[in-house]
Amino acid sequence: MFINQINEKIALKLPTQSDAEPLLELIDEDRQYLGKWLPWVKLLVATSDERDFLQDGAEKMAQGNFWFAVILVDGEVAGMLDLHGFNQTHHRCQIGYWLGSRFQGRGVMTICVAALEKIAFEELNMNRLELMADKHNQKSRSVAERRDFYLDGILNQYAFYNGAYRDMALYSKLRQK
Repeated sequence: MFINQINEKIALKLPTQSDAEPLLELIDEDRQYLGKWLPWVKLLVATSDERDFLQDGAEKMAQGNFWFAVILVDGEVAGMLDLHGFNQTHHRCQIGYWLGSRFQGRGVMTICVAALEKIAFEELNMNRLELMADKHNQKSRSVAERRDFYLDGILNQYAFYNGAYRDMALYSKLRQK
């Protein structure tokens, strides 16, 4: 089992089916808050839904067009992060992440995104990482800004979820030569 111990408190691990229940419990704790920003939250309502997501992610990862990990804080499931939208021709992909509210405000996601950047640039040979966040999701945007992602711009009415068109902030970071 792959575990990347980032520091004494935080680790990343490849998801297994045994992670489905604790991940769903964490989503359930914050369903209303997470659902405000992440439209997929409403689709994950049973442990079997989470298991299906983890199985699908593992299959995509085996194909080389997805990468994901469970975030552990003091050994406890705290959230997830991923690389998706791979474009191998142009060596770019997008970052996605979420963190349970009881783990927020401690720099956990900023530390995890730093580790993810290293994986994307050094192991997966990406040249450009993109991060998209709802214009009003300041917590998510702050992670990008703390990691020195460049704000490419605001994409007006770029996404439709929760019954409304949403403006999205597009950030990017290039591999340092």
